[in-house]
Amino acid sequence: MAYRTPPFRSSFPMLLASSLLLAQPISAFAANQVQCRASGTSWSCEPVQARGELPPRPPQPRPLPAPVSDAPVGITAPAAAAGVAAAATQAAPRNDFSRLDWVPREQLTAEQQAAIAPYCGGTYVEPARSGRDDETPFDELPVYASADSSRFEQGSQTGVLEGDVLLRQGRLQARSDQASFDQANSSARLEGNVQLRDQGVLVLGDTASMRIDNGETRIDNVEYVVHAARARGTADKLMRRDDAVIVMTDGSYTTCEPGENTWSLHSKDIELDREKGWGEAKHVTLKVKDVPVFYSPYLYFPLDDRRQTGLLTPSISHSTDNGTEIETPYYINIAPDYDATLYPRYLSERGMQLEGEFRYLKPDNEGKLSAAYLNDTKYDENRWLYGWQHKGGLSSRWSTEVDYTDISDPFYFQDLNSALDVRSDTYVDQRAAATYRGDGWRFQAAVHDYELATITSLTPYERLPQLRLDGADWLGDSGLRFGYKAEYTYFDRDLSSGFITGQDGVQFDSQGNPILTPDENLIGLQRATGHRVSVSPSLSYPWRNNWAFVTPSVRTQTTYYDLDFDARADGFDYGDANNTPSSTIPVASLDGGLYFDRQTSWFGNSLRQTLEPRAFYLYAPYENQDDQPLFDTNENTFSYNSLFRDDRFSGNDRVGDANQLSLGVTSRALENDGTERARGSFGQVFYFRDREVQLLEADGTAPEADTSSSSAYAAEVMYQVSDAWRLNADVLWDPDDSGSDAGSVMANYQPEPRKILNMGYRYRNNINTFNALTGTFDRDVDQRIDQSDLSFMWPLNPQWSLIGRWQHDFAEDRTLEAFGGLEYDSCCWKLRVVNRYWVDYNEFESVAQDETNRGIFLQIVLKGLGSVTGNDVDSLLDDGIPGYREREDNAL
Repeated sequence: MAYRTPPFRSSFPMLLASSLLLAQPISAFAANQVQCRASGTSWSCEPVQARGELPPRPPQPRPLPAPVSDAPVGITAPAAAAGVAAAATQAAPRNDFSRLDWVPREQLTAEQQAAIAPYCGGTYVEPARSGRDDETPFDELPVYASADSSRFEQGSQTGVLEGDVLLRQGRLQARSDQASFDQANSSARLEGNVQLRDQGVLVLGDTASMRIDNGETRIDNVEYVVHAARARGTADKLMRRDDAVIVMTDGSYTTCEPGENTWSLHSKDIELDREKGWGEAKHVTLKVKDVPVFYSPYLYFPLDDRRQTGLLTPSISHSTDNGTEIETPYYINIAPDYDATLYPRYLSERGMQLEGEFRYLKPDNEGKLSAAYLNDTKYDENRWLYGWQHKGGLSSRWSTEVDYTDISDPFYFQDLNSALDVRSDTYVDQRAAATYRGDGWRFQAAVHDYELATITSLTPYERLPQLRLDGADWLGDSGLRFGYKAEYTYFDRDLSSGFITGQDGVQFDSQGNPILTPDENLIGLQRATGHRVSVSPSLSYPWRNNWAFVTPSVRTQTTYYDLDFDARADGFDYGDANNTPSSTIPVASLDGGLYFDRQTSWFGNSLRQTLEPRAFYLYAPYENQDDQPLFDTNENTFSYNSLFRDDRFSGNDRVGDANQLSLGVTSRALENDGTERARGSFGQVFYFRDREVQLLEADGTAPEADTSSSSAYAAEVMYQVSDAWRLNADVLWDPDDSGSDAGSVMANYQPEPRKILNMGYRYRNNINTFNALTGTFDRDVDQRIDQSDLSFMWPLNPQWSLIGRWQHDFAEDRTLEAFGGLEYDSCCWKLRVVNRYWVDYNEFESVAQDETNRGIFLQIVLKGLGSVTGNDVDSLLDDGIPGYREREDNAL
């Protein structure tokens, strides 16, 4: 099984270097240290004279090992040694796991307790010791050895160290009751309470033997700990072969606390090749409370960040439409810069679906190819998807980009889940572009098409091609800034005809009438295609200092068309329509503002308060543009920021006529470090003439001019009440009818990562929505959004938390979505159970016909292995509870 975070991340450099710690001729020495340095292919060793009395070793076992000095480790005094021996004979408590560097929570410092989750009973603390953090290359380090006594048997050429043997080289350390070196056979052996340490790794065993000439090592009855991963395990035997591959027999792995094997992996045979970065295990069993729940004859997994071929974590889910879904991803590591992933998925109601993606990463380009196929037995049709995403020229002025996706039918995303990073509610992109970036200018050539993923939307325009040039530069030292935008685009589309056809045939409204496709309702200019050229040069003079700014600017927008019409008998006079409309419209603006600040205090906190008034005058003469189509233009959403735009339309098909003044003011409360504690903005637009330029209706006609003398009041507020509380609100208030057009308020409370509370409300009146039944845009005051949203994740105790969301629609007096559940979290596993209710929207009928669904979702996460089942729960919580992703990313 290939894990992106592998279950066996054990690091055993000690085994790779432990032979060096004993690979030395040992002469008779007692109560002395030996220092050895590499000399050619052998070792040169000499006794080290102690400088004064050496510090005694701490007794073993010990809950929190005391630091030792950086001086070479000395020999314990006889009295101290006797004390150690006496301590060793005492029986350790059953729940004492200090031999694994485990420290219970109550014995941790306040800082150490804050570093672990509140539901953890303790953590592994690597003891301070000489050389633990030493990063000096090993060939530059001496080997230190000490023991209570030593002897050398001349006949057998064997050196023996006895009594609390300690061998150290830099960060590597070995301890045992006895160590012997057979010079004739180039072998070494550690016996009794063997302890091998490297930075962040502890290995315990009864005995250890090694071959000095080839590095072969064997340790019996192994326990190991990887501190950073909070992982531990056991093995009957651990061997390092002469090819540096580590082999464990009857090994286990878990991230559960000592004495609490909620889950564990067991394998008869495990091989770890750290040089190549891979591992493999045979006859693997996943046990929960010592009960086998999963078996695999073979698993292949990475030991580091290098990718490896193998199985990824499978997932299981159930839905009404698809039945039971079982997905077993398989990762293929092709080369360092190529890989692929297959996602075979069985759907009990539809059949076998296969998805896959191929990725590439080069110094100057990157991308991926994706595809999916399903022979859908539910509808007896083939469903497919394929796509290509590419970015090139990442380090040059020329760059290329491709985002192309095609699907078999507009119901693909509605019916099928996908492991691929491709999804859309309306359409998928089919776009390619090449861009050149000069010094202050840019040129881009692109083609852009769409594939609809719904049957109730208008067919969008294709851009075949689109050429754009834009840039800006200063005119010498004059202070003037000259800018320009130029574009040529050919817009085309193939309008659909007839009636909307769903998966079960032609769609009918509530009166039993067939529903026309949205394109059938388009008339006149809305059925135009053709060429468009637009050019917009600009000139501005920005001036700014630390208390004010003024920016006068002027630009012109010239647009020219060469049109064709999809003519038909619908009442529009296509024969006399203007095929080459054009317009040239100047736009002038003057933007200015002031900046004031003062020192003040709120609730005893020193703050700097600002006052930032701003005025923006905009003028553009009226020119009739009703003979110009709407290829890519829409009206910008009104808000406080839109007060200071020089056009109320997006795109190049319209330039809004204007003679207006926008007034606004912003005030901020800033802390001494620049943190924005609060911000409030308020403004309005005053119109000195009617706005006659409007967007076309679906029937090709323009609505009446907007005759209001002022806009709605626009206000925004942000208040960071504390590090835990944050409030955001905005409102649009229409003074003409003393009513509010739109607004929202959202409060977020998150005093710590595990505690999340969100409360929100939003509304918007006079919604302009496309009605699939009539093929027109409804401008009905009854069409509105009026919704509340409450979501939370809140701990009941250190291990149990409540999860919930309730989204209510006041306009229709119904619940849109509600879910609630429980989460159990421990240091080694997590369980979530969520009961969900939601509304499936019917695109053709009234809300009374919308269908409701219910479901129960289960997620089990074995920490260190990933999610065993219920991966969709993550998406549900991520979408429904703001702050959830931050909570998971910062999980302790």
